Amino acid sequence: MSERSYFLVADVMGFGHIVENSKGDALDRRIDEWVTLVEATAKNFKIKNIQLISDTLFASVTQEPDSLVQLIDFIRELLTASLSISLPLRGAIVSGECTWGRLTYGPAVIAAHQLEQAQNWIGVACAPAMPGVDALWSLERLICYPVPFKRKEIRLHPVVAWPVPAANELIKLLARGGLTKNGDILTWEVGEKISNTVLFGMYMKFLSRTKSSPSVFHGFLPIHPIATVMEHL
Repeated sequence: MSERSYFLVADVMGFGHIVENSKGDALDRRIDEWVTLVEATAKNFKIKNIQLISDTLFASVTQEPDSLVQLIDFIRELLTASLSISLPLRGAIVSGECTWGRLTYGPAVIAAHQLEQAQNWIGVACAPAMPGVDALWSLERLICYPVPFKRKEIRLHPVVAWPVPAANELIKLLARGGLTKNGDILTWEVGEKISNTVLFGMYMKFLSRTKSSPSVFHGFLPIHPIATVMEHL
């Protein structure tokens, strides 16, 4: 039966490389890490509707304010915990019609998948003007931010706030666990994702240090407010 929901789609970035570079028991262990982490985190945050299809996660909650908080807290924790074991996530949350079951489908599924695939970083964006976000602007929940896309126009979205590691640590985490192998050369495809993610972490620090409101974006591009602060140091 179709009903309006908050719907989340998230993918493990670089999962194909993990499969290619991890053989036998090593691959089984990586898969088990992913499945166990998702199931344990969902249980901790009481997310009942979850589905895993390879590296893709579906999650759905009722369209109520408390449920949206639940879903955001779940994916924030999962973003952090999965990256700590070199399983970087990119995801999207939308509001819309969805039929949940053995086959999960509906406009919300398509919209979330499209928004997730368009992004070019480690992080989770929400659909613009999604109902229920106005009460959740904070450095622990949602931040207004121009999501880095592979293409498309620059547009502000509610973005899930999470503790982005320092650049050196992030690079190390993205070189482990089968994401790379000996002899691999860093490409701009990966470099751009790293840079976009680090820039978001810097913007969060800018908000914290200047005590600026997370409900609006302070600048034209992510680098703008950061560069302005640096110029006055």
